[in-house]
Amino acid sequence: MNFRIKLLTCSLCALLSGVAACKSAGSGGGGVTLPGVRGGGSNSAAVISADDKPLDVLTKAMRAQLDAKSYRAHVTTSTADGMTNKMEIEYAAPDSYRMTNEGAGGGAGKGFKVEYVIVGGATYVKMPNAGWVKSPLDARAMINAFRDPKMLDELAKTADVKLVGPDTLDGAPMLVYEYTQNNPMGVKMKSTSKTWLSVADGLPRKTESEGDFNGTKTKTLVTMSDYNSDIKIESPVK
Repeated sequence: MNFRIKLLTCSLCALLSGVAACKSAGSGGGGVTLPGVRGGGSNSAAVISADDKPLDVLTKAMRAQLDAKSYRAHVTTSTADGMTNKMEIEYAAPDSYRMTNEGAGGGAGKGFKVEYVIVGGATYVKMPNAGWVKSPLDARAMINAFRDPKMLDELAKTADVKLVGPDTLDGAPMLVYEYTQNNPMGVKMKSTSKTWLSVADGLPRKTESEGDFNGTKTKTLVTMSDYNSDIKIESPVK
């Protein structure tokens, strides 16, 4: 597999598995109520505290993220040899995405930029210096696999989750959790991550990861914003 494709897969894994490195805690435990999670309505208050069980908090946070009707994310992945990959992602339920993937470095020093739109079961791609074309690639199937709650449970089997402590992000109170992943989704990768969860709603706002991706050291930063905002994604080809 081309290494840039591997790096893209690594970035997607970091984003779409989010805080998935935790075993399913079922419907009870922790006293945490989050939007979109059984036991809390869509308008219910969501508060987390340092007294809640880390495993329960992270599990419910991931479920709530999966239930969000929309969000925006920025993913930056870098390697020890200077290769970088940046992704800007917008999501709108139930299965529409707009993604911009940019990379540079890796010896030749040449950069690239590729845009994707996934909507209505179709995938569209825009390569550099070219227009939009419909692709035979079923990227939606890959993304939906990452978002499958059953697959999230599989991701979590070897996880070790702990509370790091309180912090602030953009002036808002957060709780920081640390966890490990080993070979998520069959990707040969080991990583240690820290995730910042909003005390106000329990949803993830930032994740920092360091990993070994098939022998290559990587660092990934994911920032999340605009949960449940009005994001419209339409086919770029009429």
